[in-house]
Amino acid sequence: KMNIVWYEDEFCYYVWKPSNIPTTFGKEFSFLELLFQQEQQKYPFIQRLSSVFSREEEWGLLNRLDNATTWLLYFAKSHEIKKYYKALQHEWKVRKYYLVEIYWDIRYWIKKYGKIIDFPIAHHKFSPERMIVIDHEIKKLKADWKFHFVQTKIVETQRNEKTGTTTLLVSIQKGIRHQIRCHFSAIGYPIVWDECYWKKKDPMKWNLQLFSIGLEVSS
Repeated sequence: KMNIVWYEDEFCYYVWKPSNIPTTFGKEFSFLELLFQQEQQKYPFIQRLSSVFSREEEWGLLNRLDNATTWLLYFAKSHEIKKYYKALQHEWKVRKYYLVEIYWDIRYWIKKYGKIIDFPIAHHKFSPERMIVIDHEIKKLKADWKFHFVQTKIVETQRNEKTGTTTLLVSIQKGIRHQIRCHFSAIGYPIVWDECYWKKKDPMKWNLQLFSIGLEVSS
């Protein structure tokens, strides 16, 4: 059992997903199943979504988060809102924002290369749990046939000298699976406690420091 944190505006319901649970249906029990099978009677907003959308429509869900990523999921209040959102997303007019904590000081990298990481990303041919960044020709040999051309933009940075880490505000548009995680790992600044994209294993098993915090829509 968990306390479901949510709020709403005229367009959407916003729900905080915890870490280490899939967003939607698959091989494992998902956060959607938790909401709509176990918590429906407790929260009127879940009942309202159930009356508008079906399971096949993922009850109006607009975004998905990696299993290890936490915080905001967005649920459209109507079919019209969902359709409009998808149209804007198709036109690259939706920008999603995340807070990220990375190892080390990235300011020198930004000074040299800028604030945009734009290496293509593909599914890993030999490790289905991973994605692969195509930052070198030889990486193509480990990738499946389809490359996704995406950008991760660094908006703001704040250095923590005590911990030796840096907190970033980053944004993406459409996004692809594990985009932020593997982009930062590829440039040498892995996300704190990301065991999938950093070779060092942490025996404490802390949660990945990657949080969905909001979105911006331009019409």
